Amino acid sequence: MAPGTDNTPPYCTESDGGCGEQKVGPVEDEDPESSENSSQAKAGKPPRNLSVMRHSMSQAMLVGTTDLESTVGVIAIKSPFGENSGFLPIFRSGSCSEIGPKTYMEDEYICVDNLREHLEAASDFPSPGAFYGVFDGHGGVDAASFTRKHILKFIVEDSHFPTVVKRAIRNAFVKVDHAIADAKSLDRSSGTTVLTALMLGR
Repeated sequence: MAPGTDNTPPYCTESDGGCGEQKVGPVEDEDPESSENSSQAKAGKPPRNLSVMRHSMSQAMLVGTTDLESTVGVIAIKSPFGENSGFLPIFRSGSCSEIGPKTYMEDEYICVDNLREHLEAASDFPSPGAFYGVFDGHGGVDAASFTRKHILKFIVEDSHFPTVVKRAIRNAFVKVDHAIADAKSLDRSSGTTVLTALMLGR
């Protein structure tokens, strides 16, 4: 490979808060001959005793207007009511899906503009809230449909929600992964790639 043509994405970690140019190889179990992992691999299930799961998770946070002005040079309009105003934003969304050249639709989506109302949550639930997701199906619709149906429930039922949202989301995706592997009624050849957005509070 010629110098400067490496297109491998940088490896990002939570602990250092940034990205480095480390190359990440395949995750290997310390004992590749372990009976539990080999039996799960033969059954097409993800290994459960690995310390590292291969999930990609990124986040985008809205920066304060002063941070935005100093780094980008954008001037934002500030609310005249201040931080403690009674204004609550209302989320609105739309969706469109196209089947493309496939013979049947394998993809799913979810648009929840009012999370508290959708979940029939108590008044102490973070408000306003919204949840959106696109579930790109592969080899059938089963995995995408299962994930769309369960991911939000797994997030809000996690013990870390709503105090440590990142951990709750990560735990929910691992739980969905294992639930798909354990489900007898799902097509084993189906899979999904998921993109979700969870918005809580102002």
